Parts: sequence; structure tokens; C-alpha cells
Amino acid sequence: MGQEQTRTDALHAGREGRDAVAGETLRDACRTYARALGGRSRAWVVAAPDVADVARRLGIDPTAVAEPLGGTPIRMHDVRTLARRRDEAPAAERIPLAVDVSLTSALGCPAGRLGADVALASLDRVVCQSGCGMAMVGLRREALQGRDGCGGMADAASALPVPDGQRLRALAAGMATFDERRRRANDVAQVMAAYLRCHPAVLDVRYPGLTDDPSYEAAAANLEDGFGPAVDVLVDADVAWRAVGRGVDGSVDLCGRYVPGATASRVQRLATAAGGTWLRVECGCGDARELVAAAEALLRP
Repeated sequence: MGQEQTRTDALHAGREGRDAVAGETLRDACRTYARALGGRSRAWVVAAPDVADVARRLGIDPTAVAEPLGGTPIRMHDVRTLARRRDEAPAAERIPLAVDVSLTSALGCPAGRLGADVALASLDRVVCQSGCGMAMVGLRREALQGRDGCGGMADAASALPVPDGQRLRALAAGMATFDERRRRANDVAQVMAAYLRCHPAVLDVRYPGLTDDPSYEAAAANLEDGFGPAVDVLVDADVAWRAVGRGVDGSVDLCGRYVPGATASRVQRLATAAGGTWLRVECGCGDARELVAAAEALLRP
């Protein structure tokens, strides 16, 4: 009986210890994101299938959530400009300015400081897992106070489900290396953009880190530690077919098996344009020289 009770006590102690570690992980992640978002923001890490689901639970129309860095071809939408447009509306008619910073992460785009009421992000890149089931929610101070159509939103965010212990352990491991991986992927993308703009098979390149890109000034004012991991290139339709036509769902992996936030990169067909086909190179945090060599082989006639 004594041995059985000892085992039971040990199990309870172990569970309580794991719960304490998970709780501290959650608090650390929330504090990190709140500081990154700026503007006296508050952040939550929640269990959710995607950003759209979180938006709906907060009472936000998912189609109204803006991507500061996104679109085809990729461009930077100045969050400060979007905030000014919100402020120009009568106070009673304002709707929350919600942005999806999944591509840059909250660490790369201080959305609250720039004027966004709500910042949302998938945490797939943090934990290197597609569909990880976790998202970040950030509310700036004015939203916490219920201004600009955000009444009750802080309570709604607090009521969202918390990830389980297994997911939180994956989050703790991912957070330990994510900032370094994020910065490295941005650096790799900068190298990739410079290489692709000189390639004879490439008709156009869009990357906000290039000084002559239409989004460069907005990106320089909105992003930190680089200009994001995605480079868009316009190529002839035949080149696009040779590059990704035989891939899975119009995409091919470069320098390993692509996983969000990890070392490998991916080339994906985006859309057909008047002058050709847009492809997106989503850069991982691997070796830039290896990626350039792989892209050269992919685009070779």
C-alpha cells in the first residue's frame, strides 16, 4: 500500500511539475510577443486550427484581416496607413484593424506600435510544423480598453482555449531558436532576391528588401530584422512548368524537405499573369549558397 501511494504521489508530482513548466512556457511566450508588438500590447497563445478561426472567435470577419506582407506578387502594406484610414472614420463606425503577421511573425512586424488593434499569427514557423494548432493573438492598449470597435475583445481573447502540454513543449523548443531562424531566413531571402534579379530566365522580381522595389520604403518602416522570407519571381510559362510543373500541388522543395521555419526552402506556383507566371521562393534558414545552386539547377533550360 505504501509503495502504491508513493507511485501515485510521484505521478501527481510529475504532472504538477510538467504543468508548471507548461504554464511558465505559456507566460514567457505571451510576454515575448507582447513586447514585440509594442504599444503596451497584451498577447495570448491559443489553441486554434488557423488564424481565420481565431478571428471569427474574436468577432472579426476573417476577410477583413489584412496581411501587412502578402499578396501576389508580394508587397508591403503600410500598417500606419491602414491605421490612419481607420482613424478617419467616425468613432462610432470604426472597425478593428486586424492584421495577420504569420509570414513575418510578431517579432518581425511590431503591429501594435504601428497602429493595428489586433495582431494574429500562426505559430507553424515557430514550431516547424504545418497545421500546428496554435496561434498568437495580440491586442494593443487601445483595443484592450475597448476602443475602435474592440469592446469585449480582451475578454474573448482570454476565453480562447490554451494549447495542451505537448504543444506547449514544442512551443518552448521552437521559441528557443526561432528568432535566429527567422533572421537567417530573411538574410537568405535577401541573397536569393539579388541572385534572381540577375537571372536570364527571370522577367521580374518582387522583394521588399530590394531598394528599387515598390514596397521598399513601407517595408523599411514596418519590418524589423530583415524583409521577410518570401521572394516572388515572374518567369515564362514554360520555365514555370519546367521548374514546378511536376511538383506536388505546383510546388517543389529545395535543399531538403520543406517544413515551415526550418532549413529547407520551397518554390511554389502562385498565379498566371499577363507576362508569364509568378513563382514564390519561400526561403528557409539553410545555407544561401546551396539554395542559389539549387535554384540555378531548377531554372536551367
